[in-house]
This record gives sequence, structure tokens and C-alpha cells, in this order.
Amino acid sequence: MGGKLWPWPCLLRYRKTFLEVVELGSLASNRSKSVPVRDDLQEESEPDTRVDDLLRRVASRFAWQSEPGISSGSLGHPFLCRAPCIRAVHGTCMKGPRCDFCHLEHVHPKRKLRRQERERLETMRELLALLIFQWHLEQQVIKLQLEQQLRLVLVVVQRHVRGLRQAQMPTELELCRVMENLWILRGFSLGQLFNSLQHWPQVSATFKRELKFLVDSARQSMARPATV
Repeated sequence: MGGKLWPWPCLLRYRKTFLEVVELGSLASNRSKSVPVRDDLQEESEPDTRVDDLLRRVASRFAWQSEPGISSGSLGHPFLCRAPCIRAVHGTCMKGPRCDFCHLEHVHPKRKLRRQERERLETMRELLALLIFQWHLEQQVIKLQLEQQLRLVLVVVQRHVRGLRQAQMPTELELCRVMENLWILRGFSLGQLFNSLQHWPQVSATFKRELKFLVDSARQSMARPATV
């Protein structure tokens, strides 16, 4: 601009890396004029509730095509069923019979493993963890008088544990460790025992698949006992 003085009002506008002199008169002329507000738009129209009303009417007539309260996770209730469905308790489960959790009433809350207990089980070698599992399994089966319904399950577990013993017999120190940790699975239902076993990384994947198939078959064949 070389020191030139502008005789009319102006301002400097920054555009990228340059300064540009803009006359105030030209800036005002470049502004777009406001469109006057239409009178019919000044008042806010009422929301259209027809869609919401239609959804409510459809939902009120909707029902699962199955026995009320039954889901796939409810099979074998209360001994072999899955964990209770939190959404079903509040009436908000949308999966119905496809839900993998139990929709039936549980008076006694199901215990969960604490982090330290879970880590202790998962760091044991397979045989030691299964010895703890087998002890609780047999105790529960005898207590609930389910020897006939879970006969194949017991046979498969005993066969797998026997094979692990033959491959590597546990030492006296390891057997003492098993006895000291029997309490970890205390208070577990049969369903919880089987579900917990599926998450143990050291247990053979083939054995877990075989056991899951037998347990699912037993759950489907068991009549639903009274609520516990």
C-alpha cells in the first residue's frame, strides 16, 4: 500500500496469507438481504403423533408365540438354567424365547467368581482345575438326585479326568493345592459350574464342546421343577 492514505472509511480483511483493503460501502452492499418471515411459519406447528400412536397400538397387541416366561436360557430351571435375565426382571427383554438367559424366578441369587478366584482357577493346570470342578459336580448331582439325567455328563468328565491323570499324575503338593481351593466354587449351581468351565482357557476345547452338547441335551429333556 506504500503509505497511501485512503480518503474513505475502510477496514483490513485477512484472506489466507494476505491482507485486503475492503471499503465499508462495498461490504454492506455484498450482504444478502434477509427474507421476511412468513406469517404462517411464525407459530410452531403441533408435532405429528400419528406414528407414535401407531407404534403403541402395535406393541400393545404384540405377544411372543411361546409359553410366557420361557426362553432358551430357562431350560433346565432351576438347576441347569443360565443366569437370570436382568431385562426380563424389569419386563424389558425383547429377545423372548431367543434369550440365552433365564426368565424364570430365582429366589436365591447366583454367586459370581471374584477376580482373584477366577485368576486362581485359570492359572491351574487342566487336571487340577477339573478335579475341583468334578468334586462340586458330583456333590450337586447327588444332592439333587440327578444321577440318571446327568449320567452321560458324569461319564465324560470322569473319562477325561482319568486320561489326564494317566498322562501326568498330580504330585502331593498339587493335590494339597486342590483341597485348599475347593471352596472357590462353593455355592455354584450346576448351570453355573458348566458355564464357568467354558471360560477356562487351559481346558481342552474338544472336551468343552462335548460337555456343552451333553448339558444342552440334558437341559432340554429335563422337566421344569418348582421355583427355587
